[in-house]
Amino acid sequence: MQYITSKENSLIKNVKKLKEKKHRVKEGLFLIEGFRFIEEAIKSSYNVKYIFIDESSPSELYDKYIKKYNLNDSTYMVSKNIFNAIASTETPQGSVAVIEDKKLPVVDCEGFYVLVDKVQDPGNLGTIIRTAHASGSLGIIMTKGTVDIYNEKTLRSTMGSIFNIPIIEDKDLSFVNELRNKGFKVITSSLDTENNFYDVDLSGKVIISVGNEGNGISEEIYNISDEKVKIPMPGGAESLNVSVASAIMMYEVVRQNDIKVK
Repeated sequence: MQYITSKENSLIKNVKKLKEKKHRVKEGLFLIEGFRFIEEAIKSSYNVKYIFIDESSPSELYDKYIKKYNLNDSTYMVSKNIFNAIASTETPQGSVAVIEDKKLPVVDCEGFYVLVDKVQDPGNLGTIIRTAHASGSLGIIMTKGTVDIYNEKTLRSTMGSIFNIPIIEDKDLSFVNELRNKGFKVITSSLDTENNFYDVDLSGKVIISVGNEGNGISEEIYNISDEKVKIPMPGGAESLNVSVASAIMMYEVVRQNDIKVK
């Protein structure tokens, strides 16, 4: 393991740049924080390019993670000041890693995708990704204008699910239209309909679509929707949080299809 003691170190300077989306996109790299998150990346066969450990971290964490996965050659010990310069959270759990991005394979078999249309809150997006992973979704489709999946808050909210479910950025809806040509129907959550969501057949090939926190589904998604549905709210609330609405819809797919726990 190597030691870095200066903020002017070229590697540290390059890592700090990855806090900005344009550099993440350019380099095909992103940052994660915390040993358990790093372990999720390793178990999911993502390449951990560098790991930076706060020199004040408990020594047993080195044996539990770095030594266990033979990561010594890509690990750097850094001072508290340097560590705080590359970490994004106030309690980063003693480690930051640089991960090489990769695209997981997508499929068009029977099942469901979740179409996330211009959702802006990173916590909402991260929770949707986590729920999609848990419920066995085929993948997440994001339209142009949706928050960056590698935003540090989005990543934390996924709780590691980011490494286990395909994420497709579909800026021109070409992927959605390709799926529709292969038999997928688009089910859109909307307040401007009286169609009860629980009356919809969610078997076969389905794309569940949810929209922006304030404006809902965009016109372009609304126009290609096969069915527009409303989740019943007998209590009288005007709307649901988008991540909650997504979870309700995903697990109704699970219920209708009697998907068994693996």
